[in-house]
Amino acid sequence: MRHFSFLLVLFFLLRCENASIEPPTIVVDAGQLAPEAYAAIQAQQQNASRHPEAAQSWRELGMLYQAHGLDEAAILIYEYVGGISDDSQAIYLQATAHARVGNYDEAIKLASQLSDYIPATWKQGVWLMDQGRLADAAIKFQEVISRDPSAVAAIVGLARVRITQNKPELAITLLENIRTRGGSHPYLTFLLGTAHQRAGNQSIASTLLVGTAPGPPKWEDPWSDQMMAMQRGFAASLTRATTKIGEGDLHGALSILLSISKSHPRDTAVHNNLATVYMQLGQLDKANEILVKSIRRASDYAPTHLTMAMVLQRQGDPARAIVYAKRAVELQPAMSAAHALLGRLALQQGDLVASSAYFEESLSIGNSDPSTREVYAMVLLDLRKTREALTQFGLVLQVNPSRTISIGGFAVATARLGNVQGALGILQEALKSAPTDTNLQRAMNTVQQLGTTP
Repeated sequence: MRHFSFLLVLFFLLRCENASIEPPTIVVDAGQLAPEAYAAIQAQQQNASRHPEAAQSWRELGMLYQAHGLDEAAILIYEYVGGISDDSQAIYLQATAHARVGNYDEAIKLASQLSDYIPATWKQGVWLMDQGRLADAAIKFQEVISRDPSAVAAIVGLARVRITQNKPELAITLLENIRTRGGSHPYLTFLLGTAHQRAGNQSIASTLLVGTAPGPPKWEDPWSDQMMAMQRGFAASLTRATTKIGEGDLHGALSILLSISKSHPRDTAVHNNLATVYMQLGQLDKANEILVKSIRRASDYAPTHLTMAMVLQRQGDPARAIVYAKRAVELQPAMSAAHALLGRLALQQGDLVASSAYFEESLSIGNSDPSTREVYAMVLLDLRKTREALTQFGLVLQVNPSRTISIGGFAVATARLGNVQGALGILQEALKSAPTDTNLQRAMNTVQQLGTTP
C-alpha cells in the first residue's frame, strides 16, 4: 500500500451552516519534497483555493498528488470534486488510486459508475483478475468487447482469463482475432504460444514461444495518461532506481533509494526496492528488517510479501518463505513470480508434484524467464514426464540456444526416449564450445549411463 510521501495535515470534509462542502486542506512540508514537484503542487493549491467551486482545478490538484504516488491525498481531493460536480475523470482516477492502495472493492464500485469510458470497464476486469475472481473478470471484459469488438485490452484480458481457467481453445480464438486484424506485439505472441501449449499444439507453440515477453503493451487510457504527465521528481527518481536494479547497478540504485527514502519514509515501493537491493548485495538481515517494518505498516502490498519470501529462502527458512509467497499470491493471484518462487520452494522441500503445478501456473500467466522454464523442465524429468520436459527444454533453446542447462536436459530427455546416439551427438557438439561446462559434463555422464543400461 502506498502512503503519504510528505507531511500532510488533513482536515476532513466539513459542512458549513449553509450545508455547502468546504475543500480539504492539505499542508505540504516543502523541505521533504522535490522542488519541482513542490512548486507545481503549491501553485495548483493556490489556484484551486481561489476558486473552491472550480472542479477542474481541484481535479488537477488531485492528479498532481496521484502522479507522485500520494494516492490517499488524491482520494480526498477527488471526493471533494465529486461533492461539487459530476466529474467522470475524477471518479475514474479516484478508482485507480484506490486500486493502487489495494482497495479493489472500492475501486470497482467507483469505476462501475462510468459506463461511457471504456478503460473504466476493462480496468475492473484487471482488478477482478488480481483478486482471483476470474468469472467476474470475464464478464467485464466481455462487456467491453460487446460495445467495442476492437478493444484489444479487453480481448487480451479475456484471453488471459481463459488461459488461467484452462480453456486454451477459447484464448486461441480471441488472440487469433487480434492477429487477423493486424495486431502484433511480443506479449500477444507469447500469450498465443502459451494457449497453444496448453491446448497440446506443441509444434505451433514452439514457433510462437521464440522470444521473451516484455509484459503487456500500454493500453489506451487517456485520462490516466493525462495524470501521469504531471509526474515530477520523486516518481522519476524511483524509476531511475528500478532501472539501475534491472541493469545490475546495485550501488547506484542504493544511492538513489536512500536519498528518496528520506523524503518518502513511508512509501512501500521505495522500501521494497531498497530491500531488494540489500538482498542482492547479500545483506539479508538488513533487507529482512526493512521488510518487517514495511509489512507492519502496509500488510496488503503483495510485492513486499514476495520479496520477504525471497529473503527468507536465502536465509535458509523455506517454511516461512512459503507462507509469505502464498500471501503474495493471495493478494495478487496473477503474480507469476510468486508462483515461480513457490515452485522452487516446493522443489526444495521435495514436493515435485506441487512444484510442477506452481511452475505450470506461473508460465501460464506470463512468466517468460527462461530459468523458470528450465527448472520446470527438470522437475518434469524427475517426474518421468520425459516428452513434456523435452518440449520445455526445446522452448528455452529456441530463445537461448547456448544455455547449457537446457542443452543437457534436452539431451537427457532425448536419451530417455530411446535416442542415445542422438543425445551423445548433441552433447559432443556443445562440448566443443564449452569443454569444461559442468552442466554438459553431468548430462554426458547421465546419457552414457543410459546407453549402457540394458
